Amino acid sequence: MLDRVDIDALIGQVELDEMLTRIDINQLLDRVDVDRLLDHVDVDRLLDGIDVNRLLDGVDVNRLVARVDVEAVTSRANVGGLVAQSTSHVAGSTLDIARRQAVGLDTLIMGLVDRLLGRDPAAQPLGPPGLVSEKTEGRPASAPGRTRVSGYYAGPLSRLLAYLIDSFVVFTGAGLITTIIVGSINVVLEADLQWDWRAGVLGIVAFSIWFFLYFWVGVAISGRTPGMSVLGIKVVEREGPPVRPSHAAIRALVLPISIATVVGMLGVVFDARQRALHDVAAKTAVVYDWGDRPAELPAPLSQWLTDHGVDDVSR
Repeated sequence: MLDRVDIDALIGQVELDEMLTRIDINQLLDRVDVDRLLDHVDVDRLLDGIDVNRLLDGVDVNRLVARVDVEAVTSRANVGGLVAQSTSHVAGSTLDIARRQAVGLDTLIMGLVDRLLGRDPAAQPLGPPGLVSEKTEGRPASAPGRTRVSGYYAGPLSRLLAYLIDSFVVFTGAGLITTIIVGSINVVLEADLQWDWRAGVLGIVAFSIWFFLYFWVGVAISGRTPGMSVLGIKVVEREGPPVRPSHAAIRALVLPISIATVVGMLGVVFDARQRALHDVAAKTAVVYDWGDRPAELPAPLSQWLTDHGVDDVSR
């Protein structure tokens, strides 16, 4: 009888789509006992049947590695940015430690000067009015363990160290420029330049121009020379706004006079606003400014000042 049944014809008459639509999948799954099903699975036997060595032999490691886009992975992970950020953070932290020591010594020096001159530290200005408001004068905001001095008049040691760095750059740069120019002339023109009074005058003029440009351009653009950037100090207008290019030019022109007379530099120590002759002439001031980080005193000195009830830390 089964031989007379046409299986293909029978299956052809079955409407699979209609049958599947009538099946309730959720009800079917609810009737499956998953725990009982798993109990019948022999996991150990299943794992024993896996030939790991054969499986690994079938993996082409070189081909797999070749398909990995290392550059894309590195870019997505921003490895370069992380390294640069970490390096910048370490360098900035190290620099801030040195700056804090300079600020601390500035504070001690100015405190000693106030005692020698019989000045009341509490009566002295902390910084330009536009940077240090009356509300914060005498009671600067403090970070945990450290007293902030951002915007306060920069002390003599910080300014001296900045000037020494700038002097090194100026004289080293002048020497390199002179060597390059003289060497180029000797090679190109096949001339043997001799140092006489005319060359001396020309050298003095060239050095004066270089000196002026060095101390003018940086201050006019960002308020800082390279040395000031290292020490975290900045030139501003007398009231606190960014320095004007014209005032920066006056400052650069009068700076040699302050240096030559020495007396012109004494104002950094004895003036209440730590202004040298070139600062007075240009109507500028120099303040602590560490960019996006607050200028601070060292923690031990901050604690000592707090313990002794000294609020006016700028003195």
